[in-house]
Amino acid sequence: MPRILSLSTYPIVKPVHGGQRRINAFADQLRANGWEFHYASVFEAPHYPKALTSPNDIPLHYIGAEWRDIPLIGDLQSGVFAATSAHAYDHFLTIVRSTKPDVIQLEQPFLWPLIKALRDNGEIQDVPIIYSSQNWEAPLKYDMLLKSGVKESDARKVQDYIVGLESELVAASIATVAVSASDAEHYRALGQCPPVFVVPNGVSRPVQPSAQDEAAVAEIFGEEKYLFFVGSAYPPNIEGFQNLVLKKGLFFRPPRKSLAICGGVSHGIFNSPQYQAHIHANSRRVQFFPDVSDGGLEALKRSAHAIILPIEFGGGSNLKTAEALASGKWVIATQVALRGFERFVGQPGVIVADTPDAFRAAIIRVLAEKPLKLSKAAAKLREVVYWDRGFQDSGYLEFVQSHAKHSQV
Repeated sequence: MPRILSLSTYPIVKPVHGGQRRINAFADQLRANGWEFHYASVFEAPHYPKALTSPNDIPLHYIGAEWRDIPLIGDLQSGVFAATSAHAYDHFLTIVRSTKPDVIQLEQPFLWPLIKALRDNGEIQDVPIIYSSQNWEAPLKYDMLLKSGVKESDARKVQDYIVGLESELVAASIATVAVSASDAEHYRALGQCPPVFVVPNGVSRPVQPSAQDEAAVAEIFGEEKYLFFVGSAYPPNIEGFQNLVLKKGLFFRPPRKSLAICGGVSHGIFNSPQYQAHIHANSRRVQFFPDVSDGGLEALKRSAHAIILPIEFGGGSNLKTAEALASGKWVIATQVALRGFERFVGQPGVIVADTPDAFRAAIIRVLAEKPLKLSKAAAKLREVVYWDRGFQDSGYLEFVQSHAKHSQV
């Protein structure tokens, strides 16, 4: 049985945010095709309690002096830490020696310094590398730093560093996996690029929620039409909602529960100045579900009238966009949220709105509509967002399988 070792910057014991779910989908698809899948990470301890980590995951313990005053770079520092800390390096060396991978797949570019150190020390010089990109990382990080108040020169330094990581990694890999056609073109433009496969972000086939979960939703919303929004604490999720939906308060909706906000994004929205400015009025209209179970999330999604995707910046493609499309519901999204899913622009039930006024007008319009009923053709089109279809159509699995056979000759 061929073995693959996947490395990244967060644990996947309980896949919640988009990056975790994407790696978990790779694990599922590879295992279903006869691979032994192993995973290890460097993670930022405040975000992941011990119960959500495995023995293969190790916490980030320090940030180098040149980056110390810059926020949001724990991922960038993870690779330097793993390569230069004797404890961290030995941790990964033990994993490599015990798993004996036929392929190492790097999710995001940040642990590339570790891979280089292992190669330089003669440990994995013959093990092929696949770069699995979740975003064209450098410009996204640059934008996030500027929005966080980091001075432009420091943001540029971080961006240039990540460009160097990705350029080296693409050139050193046997293949690159991108999430969208536009991201794939970025990698091909680097020159001397190995094959690039596009595996769009997707969603698992739905499971039926329990009667208890459905009853809990009905108790809160009753017969009221409501909007559904789910996201991690990732800044683009919070800021997009603040600007496109919350900026002037939620007074365009009647004072009753009509908006379900789920996941880690809940805390950022609740604590934002925009929400707190009208907290009593907003709280009459919003129900937060910060720690909702998978069954509860599915029940909320199934009963929702519409799903909103107020994302204004970011790279790659959004897993929550795939989830929204797969639901068969009305979808209100920005063009940024539909990156990688451009084929759905103009399709029944999909409304594109990029300004606060347009987004709120779309909400008002959709909530006045009847529940969406898709034709068979439109429903079939939305099925392309499932993970199994995305992998099947990409050619990635066939490539990895052929390489595994070659490496074991």
